[in-house]
Amino acid sequence: MITDPTRPWWETYNNNVLSARENGWSEDDSRLSRELCDLLDDVAAAFAITGAQTPGWLSPYSGDVQPRKDSYERCTDPEKFLIVVARARAWTKVLVDRGWAREVPPVRWALRPLESGGADTVLEPSSDGAVPLVLTTHTPVDSAHPFNVTIAAGNPAVAMASIPDCACDGCDRGSAVLLEEFDTWVLSVVDGSLEVDVTAACYSIQTSFHGERHGVQYLDEPTAFIAAPWPPNWTARSFASTR
Repeated sequence: MITDPTRPWWETYNNNVLSARENGWSEDDSRLSRELCDLLDDVAAAFAITGAQTPGWLSPYSGDVQPRKDSYERCTDPEKFLIVVARARAWTKVLVDRGWAREVPPVRWALRPLESGGADTVLEPSSDGAVPLVLTTHTPVDSAHPFNVTIAAGNPAVAMASIPDCACDGCDRGSAVLLEEFDTWVLSVVDGSLEVDVTAACYSIQTSFHGERHGVQYLDEPTAFIAAPWPPNWTARSFASTR
């Protein structure tokens, strides 16, 4: 995928999808709708405030520059990952201000975050069939465990992504990659393009951006759901692009 650090990731995403179709590389048209781009623009505006003290950074690796072996054993700047906490605050503000959800007490867990503890922000949507969004903020306990946000959905809730999933210097691909991953997971919950099935034997999740299936550890209780959009009169994105 072609990236452009001067543009929001959603503009680059749409341009890449369109380019692939025009050049015959793909028949898929999974461009983000105008409504989704407007939502992301609002998040970016809120993030300009919540993230004012958490600057982004470029990937230290490009071209022929590859991580050193010992870079996978350290995290030289754990404080920089506070940027994902600022992104969570921006999303919370936008979703509440739009009237799509309200903050509620913690939900039950079906599949908890890998890290214990953390502070849960639970956003409960007002639309029928829509599922709650849970953003769990973990503060640093040491240099190997920096600021981190788990994104979960449902009640009982299923932990879907931990951002960053690894904070070592060797895995650093820049802040833009982290924020794009954060946004796509939250978008999947809000947009209603989310299907989850968790049993004692298997974890399966599908969105219009992500697809995962693997074994389960530390399950509290099985659960399954197909999410509906948070906004009224909204058509969810298709799963077809990742299946």
